[in-house]
Amino acid sequence: MKETTAAAANPDEQLCLNGESLSVFQKIFASLPIPTILVDKQERILFLNHAYASYMHVDAEDYIGKPIRSFISNSRIPMVLKTKKAVLSAHHVYVDGPAAGQEGIANIFPVLENGEAIAAFGMVSFQSIQDLLQLATESEQLQRELNYYKKELQSFQSTKYTVDAILGSSAAVRTLKRGIMKMADSRSTVLIQGESGSGKELVAHSIHGMSMRGPFPFVRINCAAIPESLCEAEFFGYVEGAFTGAKKGGAVGKFELANRGTLFLDEIGELPLFMQAKLLRVLQEKEVSRIGSSKVIPLDIRVLAATNRDLELMVREGAFREDLYYRLNILSIRVPPLRERIEDLDILLPHFLEELRQEGGRAKSISDEAVRFLKQYAWPGNVRELSSVLEKMYYTAEADVIGLQDIPPGVFHRSPNHPGPERPGLDEMIGELEREAVSSMLERTEHNLSRTAQLLRISRPRLYRILAKGRRSEN
Repeated sequence: MKETTAAAANPDEQLCLNGESLSVFQKIFASLPIPTILVDKQERILFLNHAYASYMHVDAEDYIGKPIRSFISNSRIPMVLKTKKAVLSAHHVYVDGPAAGQEGIANIFPVLENGEAIAAFGMVSFQSIQDLLQLATESEQLQRELNYYKKELQSFQSTKYTVDAILGSSAAVRTLKRGIMKMADSRSTVLIQGESGSGKELVAHSIHGMSMRGPFPFVRINCAAIPESLCEAEFFGYVEGAFTGAKKGGAVGKFELANRGTLFLDEIGELPLFMQAKLLRVLQEKEVSRIGSSKVIPLDIRVLAATNRDLELMVREGAFREDLYYRLNILSIRVPPLRERIEDLDILLPHFLEELRQEGGRAKSISDEAVRFLKQYAWPGNVRELSSVLEKMYYTAEADVIGLQDIPPGVFHRSPNHPGPERPGLDEMIGELEREAVSSMLERTEHNLSRTAQLLRISRPRLYRILAKGRRSEN
């Protein structure tokens, strides 16, 4: 037996694997934790590593040189030697021997030389079905996490809106969309001008999404929301230890985050003068350095800026740098206010009502009379105000059809042609102010009437009269 084992274990003259001797094969796979076996073309076991022996509950030396079928009666290795075709991820159940009942997932590969199978190499990928199921479960969880982070990254990098989100069929909207398409084809900076709530950010998203930079980051900075002391850090980032309170590892600035994409400077008219100078330098040099670092970072970004202020007037008043204004205003686009495209309410109202139905679960419509009335309103807050007003009407209306009676007083009384009562006169306005002052003071004094009258510097009888008028108006 020893001679047979020795002959089978040292077939250097008989078997070569891609120019490497069996001893090299043994050195490679002996310590591998994956169960591995090698069988020659006579179906004799040439090698099995410690992991395979342990998996099969045998002593490896007892089986070297023996036929594979004496070791595993239902082995697929003879079939692989005959067909010269690999078997991948095969579910195998051992029917006899020390490993009877053992199962696993095996891969078997033919070793070919001059078109002939001179050996077969097998390895057990999974030592039990439970291992495979566990890996599948972990893989599924990993895929879910990957999809989540991919979605998060995509939401950060991409825009929320497209040009299709600009609702309306008016001439003003058609002109706006044509302008967006022209701006998207350009590489120049764009100044987006329009009143508050008119949709300037939506226009910026649309320009970016339709441009060549669409697949890359879209980064927004609200210039009105950043404290002056944090402006530089927010724009340019900083290195660790750059200033007191700088977090460990530093931080990336918005310019770096937007590299290759678009940087949207919202409310640019609110940017402090000292930051206007720094912004101008970055736009001209197309490079940035983090606070506390001398390393220069080249930039490839497009800048879009938006404002509801008159920048030309600000330039004349010295509140906005003239050179920055001209640098930003290479291309410009004006977003029309809602009152200039009031016919678009025919599209906007059903759209917002459908969104509210999906959110509130109740379908509601709006009467023709109410629509005609809303078209008389100037909408100083534009589409943002329309959305807010309609939401209030949706949730306060008792019927499924929103009517005139559901229009908020603030809108109803500011409309030039409202069919309701006359606008309040001076006496009514004074009375309302008195009632508001009394109500506020009562809360402060915890409804102590004497103290309330004393603090308001009025007599108690007058206080009683104000309270009585308030109760009558409520009734």
